[in-house]
This record gives sequence, structure tokens and C-alpha cells, in this order.
Amino acid sequence: MYSQLEIRWVDLDPVKGAETRKKRPCVIVQADIVNQGSKTVIVAPLLPGHKNWPFVVNVVPTKSNGSDKERHINLKQLRAVDVSRISNKQGRLENHYWEEISTALKIVLGLN
Repeated sequence: MYSQLEIRWVDLDPVKGAETRKKRPCVIVQADIVNQGSKTVIVAPLLPGHKNWPFVVNVVPTKSNGSDKERHINLKQLRAVDVSRISNKQGRLENHYWEEISTALKIVLGLN
């Protein structure tokens, strides 16, 4: 089973157009109760660098999250992936990021 806020390597290929591509670390944003027995998981890619966009959460590298450099979670690139695309665990995103993730999701999905 996968856990919310885990960072896992996910094979995002094949893609179309402007979708985030290749195998890369992704944050599992789907709730744990939904992850139980699910054949798909909602993830958001961790991309290199710092961005100042309202739908992005910037992440600093720590031992816990296993990042090698500063990255950002692009919540505009949410994707439901089959569990067969998910591989090794890189780490776990610290809980304090969840509030920023929630805010970014509300912006992306137009929720008040």
C-alpha cells in the first residue's frame, strides 16, 4: 500500500503534449483510505528548482524526503497512475507541507 506524502519514483511515460514526462519522483497526494486496495494512485511530480507560482509547493532537500536538491511540487500536473507505474520509495514529504499542498490544490481545482 502507498501512503499519502510518500515520495515514489513513477514512470510517467508515455505522455502527450505538455504533460510531465519520464521517470521521476512524485508525491502521493491521494488519501490513505483511498489508497487501500486501489489500482490507481493520484500523484504530483517533483520537478527541479524553485518556482513562485500559486499552484506550486517548493521543497527543500532533507534526509526524510530524500531529495538531492531544491525541488517543487507542481499541483497543476496531478495525475492518476496505475500502481504498475510506481516503483522505489525515495522518502516521505514532511507533514508541514500539507497545508501548502491543500492551498495549491484549492487553487487548481477552484475550491473555496
